[in-house]
Amino acid sequence: MAWQVEHDGQVVDEGRLPAPALGPKQEREIALPLKRVAPAPGAEAFLNVRYVLAKDELWAKAGHVVAWEQLPLPGGPKALAVAVAAMPPVELDDSGPALTVKGPGFSVAVGRASGALESFRHEGRELVAAPLVPNFWRVPLDNDIGYLLLNDMPRRTAAWKTAGPQRQVRSVKAERLSPQAVRITAEATLPAASSTYTTTWTVYGSGDVVVEARFTPGGELPELPRFGMQMAVPTALGTMTWLGRGPHENYWDRRTGAAVGRYSGRVEDLVHDYVRPQENANRTDVRWVALTDAGGSGLLASGLPLLSVSAWPYTMEDLEKATHVNELPRRDTITLNLDLRQTGVGGDDGWGARPHAEYTLDARPYAYAFRLRPYAPSMGSLDEVARHGLPER
Repeated sequence: MAWQVEHDGQVVDEGRLPAPALGPKQEREIALPLKRVAPAPGAEAFLNVRYVLAKDELWAKAGHVVAWEQLPLPGGPKALAVAVAAMPPVELDDSGPALTVKGPGFSVAVGRASGALESFRHEGRELVAAPLVPNFWRVPLDNDIGYLLLNDMPRRTAAWKTAGPQRQVRSVKAERLSPQAVRITAEATLPAASSTYTTTWTVYGSGDVVVEARFTPGGELPELPRFGMQMAVPTALGTMTWLGRGPHENYWDRRTGAAVGRYSGRVEDLVHDYVRPQENANRTDVRWVALTDAGGSGLLASGLPLLSVSAWPYTMEDLEKATHVNELPRRDTITLNLDLRQTGVGGDDGWGARPHAEYTLDARPYAYAFRLRPYAPSMGSLDEVARHGLPER
């Protein structure tokens, strides 16, 4: 029996014990000699217990994990928020086609026509390759289609495919909350039953942008394949690091086999090439995610509190058009999905079984929030920056 205690995915204590001699249907309570290591403020603590083979067997080698479980432990005290009044002041320019907020070393621009984050510059570097826009669609899974179209999600939920791209932005307004903070609010109407969608971008002098999205359906509608937002970042930000479930892809109704931890890998290596290209690479219960370059700098997104996240070296349109994996191009940008969640993947049978009701995004009001900020190693470790420094709200 091998065990580890992790604080935000970092091992702080570990050990091994011989497996107890137990017969069938017997039980025994075991006390683990855990050290009392206090988590840092804002850190989460988990106990990971694994039963591994002590010696080679005909069917697996020594060290093979036979069973595992992850148990939450008391975390650290709540991390202190940063007083907005202590931040540097920001400037607001609302005279052009975009509302621009500037602070020390950064600028943020929200387009008047799009109501979307069109630019986020840090130290002269552009972090946004395509605007951050609402997204309600996913490229259909085999289970979404089902044998002989018995699920037929692409047709049933087609209203959500165009809901984001065809939204009508009614207004984009800015208000100064303080010398150190500006809030931009974008109101839009979706073609799906004239539903309403509101996005607020609160920009702070620290360089933090708190994004909040709210949706209210306008009438009877099918379930949502996804509720989230999508953007693109430069291809140089090709490493994805996250604190959440992993390391493999996981979904709302297929996530308990993925432990919460700190993981990292190349975006190229995190996608999953199904025989027929389709939705892939999602990670759930993400506390924070960073896309960084070879020097460790890039863009950090922190859930308030959790996100579902995926990143692809191609666009969603590329993924939907492709019928074979060799038809998937490699773009000079990376698509980043920052979602509340997706409807589950379903598939209790191969005939078209839909996701269970408790894993379905029924058409009802939804809201979620997350924080965006530039990141550079000089600011501290990713864990420290993600855990601390959230503005007072």
